[in-house]
Amino acid sequence: MKRENYKERLRNFLDEDTAEAKISSVLLCVLAVISIPFLVFAAAALGNAVQIVRIFKGTQHYSKAQIISAMQSLKRQRLIEYVCDKNGKTLVRITKKGEIKLKAFDIELMKIKKPKKWDKKWRLVMFDIPIRFKKGREALRYHLKDLGFYQFQKSAWIYPYPCEDEILYISDFYGIGRYVDILTIDYLSRDVILQEYFSL
Repeated sequence: MKRENYKERLRNFLDEDTAEAKISSVLLCVLAVISIPFLVFAAAALGNAVQIVRIFKGTQHYSKAQIISAMQSLKRQRLIEYVCDKNGKTLVRITKKGEIKLKAFDIELMKIKKPKKWDKKWRLVMFDIPIRFKKGREALRYHLKDLGFYQFQKSAWIYPYPCEDEILYISDFYGIGRYVDILTIDYLSRDVILQEYFSL
């Protein structure tokens, strides 16, 4: 998945009404979207964090206390860390654990863009995943269903629009990318049923 698509999804999420989202998830998204770490001059003075969060339209309803509490929660969970630069200023940085949580959240936000006109081709996602990757296999099936794919067979799912980047991104996240194949095909015998299913 292209990096800009990843950040675009997070930014779109922040610009929407995020009232139902947990503040900690919102704050982590904010940190991921801004291009460089922001400065926090003291652990007790998190005004910069509050100002940056409120840049986004959908986050302006959060109070200063909520934002500061969320920052502290992210640190306790080791999703962010404070590091000092050479000038003695404290930087906030997303940890590896935080990046993993962000990617999982990004997948939940994922939607496949539908072109204005269907190219009359089908995308067939097939997989043969070893039993030791059972959780990854079930997660992939969940996301395929959630994204609107048609289950053609037990381990074969169909979609009418380009989706290679999204499926590979999900597969790689769960460590099963090597067991997933995506085919583009021009003809299927059950074409009429599929066209009705996808309202084509």
